Amino acid sequence: MGFFVYSFMTETGDIVKDMGNYESVYELYEHLESSGKEIYRVFELPDFLEPIYKYVAIGRAKLKDISEFVRNLSVYMESGIAVQGALEDLKNASNSKALRYAAKQMLEMLDEGYSFSDALQKTGIFPKIVISMAKIGETSGGLEDTLKDAADYLDRIIAIRSATKRALIYPTFSLFAIFGAFIFWIVYVLPQITELFKSQGIALPLATRMLIATSDFTQQYWQFMLIGIVGIVISIPFLLRIKKVKYLFHRVLWKMPIVGMIIRYSQTAFYFQYLALLTSSGVTITESLDTMEFAVTNSYFLSLIKGMLDRLKNGDSLSESAKDSKAFEPIVIRMIAVGEETGNMDSQMKRLSDMYYTKVQNMVEIIGKLIEPIILAFIGIMFIFFVLALIGPIYGMLGNMTK
Repeated sequence: MGFFVYSFMTETGDIVKDMGNYESVYELYEHLESSGKEIYRVFELPDFLEPIYKYVAIGRAKLKDISEFVRNLSVYMESGIAVQGALEDLKNASNSKALRYAAKQMLEMLDEGYSFSDALQKTGIFPKIVISMAKIGETSGGLEDTLKDAADYLDRIIAIRSATKRALIYPTFSLFAIFGAFIFWIVYVLPQITELFKSQGIALPLATRMLIATSDFTQQYWQFMLIGIVGIVISIPFLLRIKKVKYLFHRVLWKMPIVGMIIRYSQTAFYFQYLALLTSSGVTITESLDTMEFAVTNSYFLSLIKGMLDRLKNGDSLSESAKDSKAFEPIVIRMIAVGEETGNMDSQMKRLSDMYYTKVQNMVEIIGKLIEPIILAFIGIMFIFFVLALIGPIYGMLGNMTK
C-alpha cells in the first residue's frame, strides 16, 4: 500500500490538499471521482518518508488517545448510534489532530462503500489489534464488544509501557549524572590540575597519564565528538528501519540482565493478552498465530516464535510448538499444556498475560534496589580511579616541596 500526497479540485473550483494510503494511484483516482472531486496533483512518497510527513502534517496519535477514540466508538454503538454519527462527533471532539484527520478519512470511505475495518486500516493510524478486532466484530455482529476489548488491550499496553519507563528512569538518570560529572572533571577541572603537575616536573602514575590523555583528546576534538554523538542519536531511528540492525538491537536488549528481563516479561504479557483476545472472539489458533507475527514489536522475539505456526500446521500441539521456539519459560509451556488438556485455553492465556503483567509491575518496584548497588559500585570504582590518579601526584608534589 502506497502513501500519496495529493490535491484535488472541488465542484466549486477550490484546490484542497490531502493525503492517504491507497493500493495504487488508480484507486486514489476512483476514490476522488466517486465523491465528485477532480485530481489536480499527486505524489507518491517513499515508505521511509511517510511517518515523517505525517508527523509534520498532522502529528502523531498517542496510544492513549487511540484507546479513548476506540472506546468512545464502542460506547456510541452500544447506545444505538450509527458509526457515521459516532465518527462525526468524534471528528469534532477529539483533541488529536491525527485522529480528527482519521475520522474524516473514515467518513469519506464509509460513504464510498468501504467496510469499517478497511477504513480503519487505510488511515494508517490504528494498531493492528484494532483492525483485527474490528474485522472479527463485523463478522460476528458484535462490533461494539470487540472494539471495547481492543480498547482494554490498548489500555493494558499503555500500563505496561508506563511501568517499564518508570523502571528505567532511575538507572538512566544515574548514568547521565555520572557521565555529566565525568565530562565536567575532564573538561574543566583536570586541565587546571595537570598544568600544576607538569610545572613541578614529577613522575606521573599510569592512572594520571590516562586521565591527562583523555582530557587532552577531549579538549582538542570536542567538536567532532559532539557532532558524532548528535549524529548517532539522529541516525538511530533510521538505522532501526534496517531489518538486520533492528534485529541485532532487539537481541541485545533481550539478552541484557535487567532491562532484558523487563522486555521479556512485557513482550510475553502482550503476546498472551493478544492471543487470549483473538481466540476468545472466535478466531482459530492458527489465524491468531498468523496475526501475531504482524503484531509483535520485538524483532528477536518474533524470530523465536515465527516457526510456531508451521509446527502447528504440521501436527504439533501448541505447547510443543511453544517449547520448540525456546521463547518461553517452562511455566508457560506447562500452563499451555494444561489448557490443551482441559479445553480451557482462553483462560490459561489470560492467566499468563496477567502473571507477566504482574511481573512487570513487581520489577518496577524492585528495579531501584537491583540497580542501586551496581550504580554505587560504578561510582565507587570511578572515585577510586580519580583518587589514585590525583592524590598520588599531589603527595609527590608535597614531597618535593619539603626537600
